[in-house]
Amino acid sequence: MSGLVYNGVTMPAYQGTEDKRHRLVSTWHAEVEVDGVTYVVEINAGFVFDGASVPRWLWWLCGDPMEVPRVAAALAHDFLYRAHLCEREVADKIFRAICLKVGISPLRSGTEYYFVRFFGGSAWSEYNELQVELARCEGMLYTNKGKEKTQ
Repeated sequence: MSGLVYNGVTMPAYQGTEDKRHRLVSTWHAEVEVDGVTYVVEINAGFVFDGASVPRWLWWLCGDPMEVPRVAAALAHDFLYRAHLCEREVADKIFRAICLKVGISPLRSGTEYYFVRFFGGSAWSEYNELQVELARCEGMLYTNKGKEKTQ
């Protein structure tokens, strides 16, 4: 996947793991604007993610969980949900913004956004404090608001 770029977003380079998840093989980042704030998601090599958490029966509508170019949005979303570097709603909006930026239609991006808003609460809540702290070591979320790192 590495080397493919969609509207300024480089697709992440990853390899499969034995448990059907995926490990980043190089640091990845994306920049998007949400509600007038620019967010830069940066994730270190080694981060393990599972792509879009789409039930198989919905693949006809949303596509494969590791579908290019949506895999970039799924990666950012997985990291933000695990690291809790922003509010859940912001993480969901960043997911939608990356989907739109890489060329996924507004209809599909909006549909997937509403799925994560409606069904994502349990995934957001499943991480304990130690898991959140460990995930925060695996990347960073920057904003243009005061040029501060969000941590």
